[in-house]
Amino acid sequence: MSAEGSASRTISPSFASASAERSSAPAVSPERAAEITSWADRTTARAEFEFRENREQWTNRQYGELLARDGERMSLRPPGATDDRKAHLMRAAEHMVRRNHAARIAGINNAAHKLLAGEILESKKGDLGR
Repeated sequence: MSAEGSASRTISPSFASASAERSSAPAVSPERAAEITSWADRTTARAEFEFRENREQWTNRQYGELLARDGERMSLRPPGATDDRKAHLMRAAEHMVRRNHAARIAGINNAAHKLLAGEILESKKGDLGR
């Protein structure tokens, strides 16, 4: 490894001090922590319920979008080989729906962790973001 490569991997003092300040920031009160945990549990349970109730509908909608995007395409396959386009697109649609659900759950968990750390969420800052 060259000297340039190792120098670029060192942590700058300003980053280290900012990181230390964040980690030493006071946590929220136990009452607030209980509220945040309760909110995260309720929101996660609602997200899980909505996923169970609507997964098939979301998958069918995603399948329709994928089918429209795929459009009419040429089939280049050797004779005798199968190409189950519907099954392929349905698997892709199911994967996309599960990925969206996982992103939603991760967002809920991320917001709870930030709130427990005493940080203000981006959507709650009150500025216009311009």
